[in-house]
Amino acid sequence: MSGPARARPTGPPPPGRLLTRTLLRHAAGTAAGVVLVCALVAAGVWWLAHEEAERRAEEVSRRVAAAVVVGLSHRDLAAAGPRERARVLDDVEPFRATGMVGRVKVWLVRDDRARVVFSDEPRVEGLTRPFDPALGARLAGGSAVVLPVPDAVDATDAEHRHERGAGLREVFLGFTDAAGRPALLEVYVPVDVEGATARAVGLLLPPAVAGMLAVAAAVLPLSVALARRRERERAERRDAAHYGLAAGELARRDLARRLHDDVLPGLASAGLMLDLAPARPELLPRARAGVGDGVVRIRSVLDDLHPDDVGAAGLPAALAALAAEGTPPATVSVSGDPAAALGDDAAALLHRAAGELLRNARAHAAATRVSVALDAGARPRLVVADDGTGFDPDRGPAPGHIGLLLVRRAVTEAGGTLTVRSTPGAGSTVTVELPGRR
Repeated sequence: MSGPARARPTGPPPPGRLLTRTLLRHAAGTAAGVVLVCALVAAGVWWLAHEEAERRAEEVSRRVAAAVVVGLSHRDLAAAGPRERARVLDDVEPFRATGMVGRVKVWLVRDDRARVVFSDEPRVEGLTRPFDPALGARLAGGSAVVLPVPDAVDATDAEHRHERGAGLREVFLGFTDAAGRPALLEVYVPVDVEGATARAVGLLLPPAVAGMLAVAAAVLPLSVALARRRERERAERRDAAHYGLAAGELARRDLARRLHDDVLPGLASAGLMLDLAPARPELLPRARAGVGDGVVRIRSVLDDLHPDDVGAAGLPAALAALAAEGTPPATVSVSGDPAAALGDDAAALLHRAAGELLRNARAHAAATRVSVALDAGARPRLVVADDGTGFDPDRGPAPGHIGLLLVRRAVTEAGGTLTVRSTPGAGSTVTVELPGRR
């Protein structure tokens, strides 16, 4: 048989666990932010490096064209021989020696075919392939066409058989030879997109990550403060629920006691006298009086269960009744016209707030003097002051005394404000201010 089930602990986590949980969430958010920033920086740098590679390839090809094309355009490429080939290679050699150019090809276009007439790689001279009309249309406008060299070069790709595609761009520039035939200058330019990306990322990421970490460290106190504030709000809501349950239970017990101790004995006595009334007629008036007293007591209980709403006009009298019904009695002062400054809902709220604040001052603050002041002006204001024990407003009242928190929440929901001035050992002053009547 299994033992008794152990109840799981309820309530807020300990402060240490709350701090640990907040730090873990903050660290996870920071790590996610750093990863996202790194990914965005890497993607942006790669895109910029790719664009820069295309721009550099076109720039280098145009330099080569400026050195080579002028001479080629004055020759009939169909009849060119070894001398012209050697001259082309001499013009290109400075670019090849510095690594700016990997390979150069000169194509002569005839009808729908293109043939390699010059190249620094003799094995591709004479190679022919179909000529792409779309490429010709782009070149006819004077544009340079930049294309990536295929990474995987197989044996059937005769054009790129002697090149390796990694880090190469082929750039086409169009011109015409001395005979007016269309021709192409193809320049292979080595580019290092991956290397440029790695270098740029290495330069940009450290300050970006350091900035993210600095921001995370700067907002960490705010995260901890917000977490503690949320925990306090949860504790207040939980205490409010417990307070309501406890208050309801106390009210139920009080009503049950009053009915049992006051109302039921009187009614039972009246019933007994009614039973004896035929033999003793003198008991009938006493029985009637007992029933009447019972009715009055029942009405009192019903009034406590559902008190009459306090309107704006009756608020001063209601405050006076609250001030007089407890110990010590409170002094009440009213200025202005509540009926003109307050609606009935606002008056009921101020009445409930005054009752709760008076109960706090009498029950928890051990006050000997309490005052209630109502200023029914443009912004109605209720001030309850006492000379009791007081408390530190930054830390709030003692645990379990949440009447002030409930009043604050009700006033805030009504669009008003509640301020507390209190000093330990020197009493408290609570001010409730509501919006003016619209």
